[in-house]
Amino acid sequence: MSSSHHFSVGTIGAGTAAQAIAGHAVAAGHHVIFSNSRGPESLAALVSRLGPNASAGTVAEAARADIAILAAAGTRCPRRSRTYRTGAGGS
Repeated sequence: MSSSHHFSVGTIGAGTAAQAIAGHAVAAGHHVIFSNSRGPESLAALVSRLGPNASAGTVAEAARADIAILAAAGTRCPRRSRTYRTGAGGS
């Protein structure tokens, strides 16, 4: 992908995995929207550290990004977590 093709990346969760992925995206010039269960206000320090290509939003705002990354602990996603533990299919 050419560096002139920038896109938005939304993270649902703002822990270590989300920050690692987002750091690379921001460095490449993409816009990152962090979200978590505590709300955008709780992400101010993280967003400030990453600079102008990072912002905080709601889970719904992050999910509307060009690429959305679910980086929340399985306990925060009970249905999905149960599916992975049991090996059951489904959505």
